[in-house]
Amino acid sequence: MYYIGIDVGGTNLVAGLVNELGHIFNKVTTPVAKDMTAEQFGAELVRMSRRLCEVGEIDPAKIESVGIGLPGAVDNKAGLFVQNPNMPFRDKNVPLREMFRKEWDIPVFLGNDANCAAVGEYWAGAAKGCDPVVMVTLGTGIGGGLIIGGKLFTGFANAGMEVGHMIIQPNGILCGCGGRGCWERYGSATALIQLARLEMERDRSSEMWTIVDGDSFKVSGRTPFQAARLGDAAAKRVLHNYLQGLSVGMINLVNILQPEIICLGGGVSNAEDDLLLDPLRELVWRGCFDKENKVRIEKASLGNNAGVVGAALLCNLV
Repeated sequence: MYYIGIDVGGTNLVAGLVNELGHIFNKVTTPVAKDMTAEQFGAELVRMSRRLCEVGEIDPAKIESVGIGLPGAVDNKAGLFVQNPNMPFRDKNVPLREMFRKEWDIPVFLGNDANCAAVGEYWAGAAKGCDPVVMVTLGTGIGGGLIIGGKLFTGFANAGMEVGHMIIQPNGILCGCGGRGCWERYGSATALIQLARLEMERDRSSEMWTIVDGDSFKVSGRTPFQAARLGDAAAKRVLHNYLQGLSVGMINLVNILQPEIICLGGGVSNAEDDLLLDPLRELVWRGCFDKENKVRIEKASLGNNAGVVGAALLCNLV
């Protein structure tokens, strides 16, 4: 059986031809035009899907379904791209399924990008064989996905598992959502970068300045890890504070959901285990109610392919 998965980003659209085991046979990529309209977006998704069949020499009739992972709120039941913060068009409630099926009458499933990453890891990645599964992506914000009982959980109005906006510090740092103390203001890659810049201003001798050639705008999520590896005290303070904030949200997820595994994705998760995963595990395990049954905390294994694989296989979990 063959499926098509499309991972929609703010800069690129990536579509892949995937089998039932989560293996990607081929991919096509298209940049997102700065003036792209919702109608052009829908048409491009169809064009890419047909192109995959041509490249793979697959009869379109053999495609079981198309799944689309989107950077925003979706309503899979209604087939709507409800709201998007990152695309050139700002239309709400885009009837994406209807637009697609006008050109190609095939089952179309919609999911947000974090949910698709969760599906990918559950079906073919680090969480294969586990249940429940929590996926946490550390990027500009924090995204989350939950699979429980073999099904993707989205909440009654499709906004479930917005874990980045879990309050971990009452009256804390102002978040882009308008709330204060949201987890992503303490545990995202953005938060890590801000912590690093603040510490660099306090300690002008930090190795972090050398790594970024004296330009604080060049600080990335990797910078404090690189400096900590060199023994830099300021960088170690940054990581200590960051891990405290990251672990609080993780502990909450474990105590509420008790998943078998939490998969960490996003650029930050690529840091060396002794600087990230090992101390994070200790903090989480120490803070969990159940001390006997330790949740597994692992790096997501599919990398940039998680979105494509998960979107392709959405049909099996929704």
